[in-house]
Amino acid sequence: MRIICIDKKTANRWICDKHYRKTLGIFWEGFALVIDGKIEGVICYGQPSAPIQRYAFKERDFRLYELTRLVIQTDKKNAASYLIANSLKMLKEKPSAVISYADSGVNHCGIVYQATNWIYTGAVKAHDKFYMVDGEKLHPTTVRDRYGVTSPVRWAKENGIEMIPPKEKYRYFYLLGNKRQKRRMQNLLKYPVVTDYPKCSKSMYDTGEFIIEYVKEQEQF
Repeated sequence: MRIICIDKKTANRWICDKHYRKTLGIFWEGFALVIDGKIEGVICYGQPSAPIQRYAFKERDFRLYELTRLVIQTDKKNAASYLIANSLKMLKEKPSAVISYADSGVNHCGIVYQATNWIYTGAVKAHDKFYMVDGEKLHPTTVRDRYGVTSPVRWAKENGIEMIPPKEKYRYFYLLGNKRQKRRMQNLLKYPVVTDYPKCSKSMYDTGEFIIEYVKEQEQF
């Protein structure tokens, strides 16, 4: 297994095909997991929400990333944790902090973050409802893209579509830097560290068709 940098076009192709959100979001950096010359997973980092940028730390003179998307199609053991751990090392800005969420609405609790020693800071209430359309549970972004609507809530009410209340998202942080820098960032973190991780059954970050995409040995994006 190895990790390579990828461009926005490659990341977008994978995320739109395989991630349940179906959109890439704000893209800063992206990486791919390569096994035997073939891409088997993609991870993307981008810009966190404005409230998180303002309020996550008491003060901040370092970059704050969000791990925005992660998809894995291989069943090779520890592939997801390998991709996360090694892509973090390859991020351009250091010192930096990274935030990510595990969405209990799609049966995620952050097992891969727990395995790679992220800091758990508790659960937050998600804002986005899901929508049941012909037996399929859809994220509002998917509803907007698929049906061309601007307000999924109004569209659902007008068409008798069942809306599923949001569930909790589990919030994690990872700190990048030397020991002194990481200690300082953790001291500036406003959220208390929670030592008891949430529990759930393991599930794959993959909801799409299998993709076959080879890379040349010297190829970098």
